[in-house]
Amino acid sequence: LLRVYNYVGRDQDHPIHHSFKARSCHVKLLIADGRVGIQGSGNQDTQSWFHSQEVNMMVDSEHVCGEWMRGIDRNQNTKMFGRVADDGIWRDEDGNPGKGYMGNPGKVEGLVKGVVGMVAKMEGLGGF
Repeated sequence: LLRVYNYVGRDQDHPIHHSFKARSCHVKLLIADGRVGIQGSGNQDTQSWFHSQEVNMMVDSEHVCGEWMRGIDRNQNTKMFGRVADDGIWRDEDGNPGKGYMGNPGKVEGLVKGVVGMVAKMEGLGGF
């Protein structure tokens, strides 16, 4: 069972879409079964594997993973307000997608908007 959440800052009650450049969180943390945790700076791509000086660590400790989760929960409202629906779309309490919503990635409209957004990012930042 995988639950997906969008980041919600401690002083917020909804996620802010990244296109607004108002808030971000770049935590790389995975906790499985409440006891196996992976945390670090490395991405899963060839740049990180062969060129960057990044590291991930894995622990097998219910205590450590619990502390990590308590720290996250203390410092953000993601768990309370950020849950994404099963179709991959975050919605407010009235059922409306959040501001900045670019379309369902499982449908043609959303896929096209996503590709256009990636191209714009590449042009503006020189690539990924």
